[in-house]
Amino acid sequence: MSAKKTTLARKAAKLAVKHTARGTTSKLRRDPMRTATLLGLGGAVGAAAGWMAGRTASSASVSTGS
Repeated sequence: MSAKKTTLARKAAKLAVKHTARGTTSKLRRDPMRTATLLGLGGAVGAAAGWMAGRTASSASVSTGS
């Protein structure tokens, strides 16, 4: 029974990835400037959030020397 579930889960994941890729490609063809802008903005926000999380985590682990 578990082998069937695993196979079904793999098929579902493959279908989801394929659907997402086709949708992204379609959006890029229809309006490339908007898509590039949104992807760039998302990347910048993600990078900023990661940088802030890294600074917060590293400053919390720094000892005060006491």
